[in-house]
Amino acid sequence: MRATTLLSLGWLAALPLGAQQPYTGAEACAPCHEDHVRWVRGSVHENTALPSAKGQAVHGCETCHGPGAKHVENPSLDTIITFRREPAPVRSGQCLACHNTTSARLNFRRGDHHTAKVACDDCHGASQAFHRMRGVRDVMARAEPALCFGCHAEQRADFALPSRHPVRDGIMQCSSCHDQHGGFSLRQLRTRGTETVCSRCHEDKQGPFIFEHPAGRAGDCAACHRPHGSTNPKMLTRAQVRFQCLECHANTTARHDLSQPRYQHCTVCHSRIHGSNLSRLLFE
Repeated sequence: MRATTLLSLGWLAALPLGAQQPYTGAEACAPCHEDHVRWVRGSVHENTALPSAKGQAVHGCETCHGPGAKHVENPSLDTIITFRREPAPVRSGQCLACHNTTSARLNFRRGDHHTAKVACDDCHGASQAFHRMRGVRDVMARAEPALCFGCHAEQRADFALPSRHPVRDGIMQCSSCHDQHGGFSLRQLRTRGTETVCSRCHEDKQGPFIFEHPAGRAGDCAACHRPHGSTNPKMLTRAQVRFQCLECHANTTARHDLSQPRYQHCTVCHSRIHGSNLSRLLFE
């Protein structure tokens, strides 16, 4: 049975293959992998020591690809971690053996990407760029948002709509709102305590207000707004404001004759739609 098969479940993927065979040193890789050894020289990974090597001076190739003694004896794809054939948990586990010092990466295995079998190297790919890596941006397969759009086609279409967040313009990134490495919130949103992710930019809509709009109090901006993009102004889910309001406020008073234009623009009177400190009816 291949070692990678043994490591194909959850947290076991973070364990190196050092328990099955000894390390040989990066020098043993050069005769066959001359280009890769040349690329890695001077990179951030060249002298990175493997934390789980139990006192051994392990760095360079074997930090990521595992111990190479058996591979030197039998240069087969079955005797080394190649990052081409292993399942996603194994590939991510090799990265997380070192990249586990921040809460975001510690949460990777509870995130949607891990659940969908997306591994670290699916986003941080490109062999030559990875081996030459001098900084974080050097190893991205593509820049945001093109990288995210490769899988999230529906969101790509939303960001092409007339009313949208400025992601395609480079003012925002997908990671401005979503934590790509995992988290505890729905859709891996970057929330702050009880605050919504929207309040990171739209602080004036967050409050606190003495008289709050119920939707805002529930922390659900998406009740009225489409978060990625919409054909409607202000990214609303409805084309006209009155229809937006009627989704919740169906029982309007008799004086509000919606057939009359003067009553068809709710926010003309209820101008403080997100909350008010003066009026229970959100007048001002």
